[in-house]
Amino acid sequence: VDASASGSLSSPRQLRQKIAFYWRKLDVAIRGFVRSHSDLAMSHVAAYYKSYQRAANDVAALIEASGVEPIIHDDITTHMCSSVCTLISGTIVIFFGMLLTTHRNITTSGISAENYLTDVSLLEVLLFTYIICYTLVFTALEPLRAAIKAVYVCFAEHPMSLSQAFPLIYQRLSRISEASGPTL
Repeated sequence: VDASASGSLSSPRQLRQKIAFYWRKLDVAIRGFVRSHSDLAMSHVAAYYKSYQRAANDVAALIEASGVEPIIHDDITTHMCSSVCTLISGTIVIFFGMLLTTHRNITTSGISAENYLTDVSLLEVLLFTYIICYTLVFTALEPLRAAIKAVYVCFAEHPMSLSQAFPLIYQRLSRISEASGPTL
């Protein structure tokens, strides 16, 4: 039986072509998903009362056309918020852990075994504390992230308005944009 007659991939070249074909399809699908689910769209949702996906597509086209994409790509706001959240949550967990450990050592002499705080339960409490603290602090920093992303969208959409309202921010973003991409 001939392998090519049965429709299977008979050569490595055909296999590479099939892989390249499916890789391109996957790439297009992922780009479409990211484009229609951008967190930059919230400024258009709020300002123009657009649906979220339409706003995301409009903002993505605007950013690609204006040359602001390198600035957004190099933005470290999310990483800085995450680092601050980790620092604050870790500090709270350390102090809370020291408090619980000290309390556990003081009270174990007169406590029955059923009321004793085991290592596993202590770990569960500290893990839960970390997750809750991280989530609360990240939520508190979310308006800062949204404001910075709104400034990027404003710079892409109306750079002259930004230059009049915040000339220092406009000057810095213009310098970054000129150094890393097309000019506005």
